[in-house]
Amino acid sequence: MSHDTAFFCASTIFGKYWTKHRYFDYLIDKENFRLSFGKSFRMMVYLDNAVANGPAAVRQDVEADTKATNYLINHLGDIKPELTVFVTTADMLPHDADENTPAIQSSDDPYVQNRINMYRAVNRQFGRVLNVHLTEIANPRPEFNPLLHTLLNPDTVKKGKLPFAPLERHQLYLPQRIMGDVERCIPLGIPSIIPAMPELTTMELVELFAPSLLDKLPAPSPDDPIGSCRKSIHSFQWLDPKDGYLLTREDQIELLKFYFLPELL
Repeated sequence: MSHDTAFFCASTIFGKYWTKHRYFDYLIDKENFRLSFGKSFRMMVYLDNAVANGPAAVRQDVEADTKATNYLINHLGDIKPELTVFVTTADMLPHDADENTPAIQSSDDPYVQNRINMYRAVNRQFGRVLNVHLTEIANPRPEFNPLLHTLLNPDTVKKGKLPFAPLERHQLYLPQRIMGDVERCIPLGIPSIIPAMPELTTMELVELFAPSLLDKLPAPSPDDPIGSCRKSIHSFQWLDPKDGYLLTREDQIELLKFYFLPELL
């Protein structure tokens, strides 16, 4: 088996953070994807399309996502890793899942179905896989997180109500954490992790980032999305006591301030 390592989607947000601090022999993007064909790797990191390019952007062109996902699935057999770290979203897991919760088998949402198909194919094709299920990505670019983008740019908000449910729960995961959180779990030999952050509602995030927009939140509705309360049975790797989260709620707020509102520290 080769001692080489490879990172797929290296030029993306998560790829830049990870590869800046860890050396990989091959940095792969769609332009040079074929360089990996026929090669063996001691370890490879593989980013799902939604993690690489942003869930909101991928949802806007599900047809292109389906084509890209099917292309990758058809070529998984051309790559031979000993260990695969597959970073995907938590969309194929129930909103209250942990690592023991089975992924859903099918979905009427083609975006979610693409995540399921890629997850299933990776785990079927490769022997050792660490599946990393990210909840909601805390990046202010609109293709990654429209809510965070709006709250950090309140002057761009037009008249009318915000298109966000006030009581929806958000578990914001910072890309800057990805390498440390994942590599801490690789030696455990576990098949799946959810690096779950404490829940914050839309209203709480508005109060934190842009309190001037509070009056623009709509009234709660029974049809509103409830958001995520996923937890981790492996949270002891990050935090004691074992409450299922990587951080305390207070530390999560301070972390968000550090990266997005340093003037409040």
